[in-house]
Amino acid sequence: MFHSLISSWTLFFGLAMIMIGNGLQLVLLGLRADQAGYSTLMTGVMMGGYFLGLFLGSLAVPKFLSRVGHIRIFGALASLASAAVLLHLVLEQPLIWALMRLVTGLSYAGMYIVVESWLNDKSTNETRGQMLSVYMIITMGGMGLGQLLAGSDDGQSAMLFLLASVLVSLAVVPILLSAAKAPDFSEPERISLRRLWQISPLAMAGMFLQGLSVAMLFGMGPSFGRQIGLSAAEVSVFIASATVGVLLLQYPLGRLSDRTDRRLLILGSSVVAFVIAGLAVLASGASFYLLLLFMTLYGGLNLTLYSMFIAHANDYLTPRQMVSTASALLMVNGIGAVLGSPLVAMMMELFGTLAYFAMLGFSNLLLIGFVLVRIRARAAVPTEAQGPLVAFPEAGTAVAASLNPEAAWLEAENSPADEDALADNPYLSQ
Repeated sequence: MFHSLISSWTLFFGLAMIMIGNGLQLVLLGLRADQAGYSTLMTGVMMGGYFLGLFLGSLAVPKFLSRVGHIRIFGALASLASAAVLLHLVLEQPLIWALMRLVTGLSYAGMYIVVESWLNDKSTNETRGQMLSVYMIITMGGMGLGQLLAGSDDGQSAMLFLLASVLVSLAVVPILLSAAKAPDFSEPERISLRRLWQISPLAMAGMFLQGLSVAMLFGMGPSFGRQIGLSAAEVSVFIASATVGVLLLQYPLGRLSDRTDRRLLILGSSVVAFVIAGLAVLASGASFYLLLLFMTLYGGLNLTLYSMFIAHANDYLTPRQMVSTASALLMVNGIGAVLGSPLVAMMMELFGTLAYFAMLGFSNLLLIGFVLVRIRARAAVPTEAQGPLVAFPEAGTAVAASLNPEAAWLEAENSPADEDALADNPYLSQ
């Protein structure tokens, strides 16, 4: 394991740089949009461009990898992402910014795919889970650090834009200089949405609503903070607190989900998140520290649902089916994310800042209702038949699913592992 981590330092360094740059841009552009006088709706459309680019990039980039190569793709996309940051300074127009956010999202999706496929190639069955854990820690830690860095400036100067551009440019240097052999790449297959609904309606609907809420949370969080009077430093801490919440709650909630009906934990987390969102609506104009506590708890509860839905679907699958199902779930999550920022921006435009947490709470309310319906419609998988929850990074792509140690890459059509799994768990989908 230690040797695998050392040999992957160029990838982890590059990942850390692009994630710090990503977190920095996320908050910085929200602050800059407020300074430029953009409407709430225009800010939502602009910030939503990133999630649309991320979705489109996850579909398009894999088709070019086998023809162009990992190193060239990563270098080209890093250059595009770096240039897009600078163009925000040169062309301060909402539609141009929306286009640049789309380019940034597309570029980041491609860079994630390169890193994930390389890590998958370097991993063995014994180290796959540890590599995924390190990947998640660096992803969330880098994102949080970038969000905090954004608070060192009010969004008016060019300094932090230049820093974000430099960080993304630096990410490619060790990878370009590395002599490591580029991995063979095979794009994960996706099952049909109809088949996904048959396997787990809750996982499919939950991933859509979770993508919707995450885009609302991060896409419009900086704008919300400025509208209620927070300083640039307070906005950065406010947004970063959601990321901190994930790092704090992912492990204990994951352990708990392995010991109980996952649907009950999803229900409980959603109920508490709904209550917290309601309290945050009341606290929006009150104490900053109270608002910070609510954001930390809400982010920790809501963002950890991402991994729970994948684990819940996996409880009905054989190892061979897990990667294709996770790929389809991430696609559904991406569709929800595309809609999130414009939707909450429209509600904030109509009803004011209170709509920010109100819409987040409403997404949890929809999930609560759907979980209750599914609990009545389907018997629970016994806890002894559940597989362990594997934490996936929120920013990852479908390729990360192949790092799941439970999803073994088996070449035989009827492998012993699949047969054993079916024999041990009658709830598995066949």
